[in-house]
Amino acid sequence: MRNPQRALTALLSALLGWPCAAQQASAPKAFFPKADLMPVGVYYYPEQWPRGQWARDLQNIRKLGFDFTHFAEFAWTYLEPREGHFDFAWLDAAIAEAHAAGLKVILCTPSPAPPAWMGEKHPDIYLVGQDGRRREHGTRANGSLSNARFHAYVDRVVTALAKRYGRDARIWGWQVDNEPGAEPDFSPSARSAFQRWLKQRYGTVDKLNEVWGGSFWSLRYAAFSEVRPPSAIAGEDRPSPHALLDFQRFTADTQAAFLDRQATILKRHCLPSQWITTNYTNVTQGSDPRRTTAIDFPTFTYYPVSGSNALGGQTFRQGNPYRMAEALDYFRPIAGTTGVMELQPGQVNWAPTNPKPAPGAVRMWIWHAFGGGSSLVCTYRYRQPRFGSEMYHEGIVGLDGLTPSQGGSEFIQAMQELRKLKAEFDPSAALPPKLAARRTALLWSHDNFWDLEAQKQSEGWSTWRHRSLYASAVKSTGAPMDFVRETDDFSAYPFLVAPAYQLASPQLIEKWRRYAEGGGHLILTCRSAQKNELSHFPEAPLGGRLDSLIGARLQGFDTLPGAVTGSVTAQGQAHAWRVWGDLLRPAEGTLSLAAYAQAFYAGAAAAITRPLGKGSVTYIGVETLDGALERSLVRGVYQAAGVPIEDLPKGVYVEWRDGFFVGVNYAGSAAALPVPAGSRVLLGQNPLEPAQVLVWKEGTPSSAGPQ
Repeated sequence: MRNPQRALTALLSALLGWPCAAQQASAPKAFFPKADLMPVGVYYYPEQWPRGQWARDLQNIRKLGFDFTHFAEFAWTYLEPREGHFDFAWLDAAIAEAHAAGLKVILCTPSPAPPAWMGEKHPDIYLVGQDGRRREHGTRANGSLSNARFHAYVDRVVTALAKRYGRDARIWGWQVDNEPGAEPDFSPSARSAFQRWLKQRYGTVDKLNEVWGGSFWSLRYAAFSEVRPPSAIAGEDRPSPHALLDFQRFTADTQAAFLDRQATILKRHCLPSQWITTNYTNVTQGSDPRRTTAIDFPTFTYYPVSGSNALGGQTFRQGNPYRMAEALDYFRPIAGTTGVMELQPGQVNWAPTNPKPAPGAVRMWIWHAFGGGSSLVCTYRYRQPRFGSEMYHEGIVGLDGLTPSQGGSEFIQAMQELRKLKAEFDPSAALPPKLAARRTALLWSHDNFWDLEAQKQSEGWSTWRHRSLYASAVKSTGAPMDFVRETDDFSAYPFLVAPAYQLASPQLIEKWRRYAEGGGHLILTCRSAQKNELSHFPEAPLGGRLDSLIGARLQGFDTLPGAVTGSVTAQGQAHAWRVWGDLLRPAEGTLSLAAYAQAFYAGAAAAITRPLGKGSVTYIGVETLDGALERSLVRGVYQAAGVPIEDLPKGVYVEWRDGFFVGVNYAGSAAALPVPAGSRVLLGQNPLEPAQVLVWKEGTPSSAGPQ
């Protein structure tokens, strides 16, 4: 089968008695006409506000320029106040008010917030943490996704919603659940489901013992019924990394099947024009969006100003410089479209620190979403709450329910600008040849991510940080980028980057070889192919399966403790490193790009490149502290291939969409963007100041100049 992981998800659905999910819709873009550019909406919670204010609020939402609103994701206790007794009168009224105001409506299934009566009657419906404590009522996302009784309650409320509103043309689309995080569950229900999942995956307990390394520490099992979910709370030693990897897979499959279960029910009753999505977090670690099959397309949430300060200084007020770009390039290729379902409207309340965003930052995020191909943007939320755990979470309007916040004003401005931009839309716009020549794929697998995180080997190792180093290096060239999976066609991309791709089957290594020999330019990084697809070391020298591909022998690796740093030199410049360093011995015909300058392995290569067939293979074996070496080496691959590239500073992005170039600046100083002569600037000023936006079209003489 082309995708065995999806097969396992389908089998899990069958084992748990869940409806069989259909494949993702083949043409989700049809839901969003390109000429509409990017509709913008806002969450509203009618159940949290006096009934007499609904009409005023929803009319104001439309007057401010919003296209749609979003109801009911946490409203289960209002939809089903008593078991089996549904109350839709309030939701009917809210939908009627939204429609009267001219707003489209996204309806949500309420599965992340089960009502109190359910847990009181059936406490087994709750998720159990690895500390053994049941989640109980009083928070959200506390249901056990493996519990059959919880499934039945979810089925019933989703079916009731679908039957009532599935043929209602006022409903634009559906969101199932909320921020599905695939949190590990240690409940009895999850244990039984995990055992069934393992039996389906391995067939026999002997095969399980072989893959999990049961001979190590006497960890073997005599029956699947003996297996418990592995807990990271294990004292001095950690559980088997193979058990941890499978539990992550099971948890992600369970989450995916739970989403597909709801989407399948909706599709039985809903109009074909109503689309179905869910909103993952932009950094989705436990859940794997590629495992879902029944939703039409994935969306994501993005809260960039939450204490991160990746570029230093005051840039934390612009937000994390990597997250939006990576999320758009990751989620968009999954089904051909994506959207930002929750976009930070101002200060939030849940982060370790909650700074005030820089003036202009909220507007910049909206435009970055547009440039990166988002089909919709929705902000959380319209009104700042007066009670509850999110009281300090800003909305579009403040505590009086009327006065726009700073972020609200920036949403209003961006929506006005988007409306004006519609006059410039060109349905025939095609990707410019200079961008097509730079198209880059970044190979990503959650299985690989989970395996790396289970055996970091260095407390400083972060798979996500490593990914961001390479994604940002690619984006500095101005290249369009898509995240791809192993089964995708690599040949559609002139460049392919596989950061720390540790789990590699012989078939994948051969696919890398064919890609390079056919003219592609392959970039591999440290830790690549050290394990096979079972997460085992092959019975061969460490990393030795790559020798003939990269033209070098891996002689080992090093990691450095505490504040100790090493040095790598490249083109006469020294770069500090600590977290990981592969030690390489190049073969004849392989060029050393960087070498270690310290310790007993001084002179060993840290990065190499070689021609292969019509293409090339580059291996970057060291992770530096600032990523400057990686950035330089990645850019060098494009240059060696004769492909012209841009030189965008860290935190500065230029995206292309439907004929529009969109530049945004997360950095701390102004940046001159590569706007060719003869271009027409539609919005903004060049050089581009921090937290600002520049939009232009190339090839059209300008008479009006910058606006």
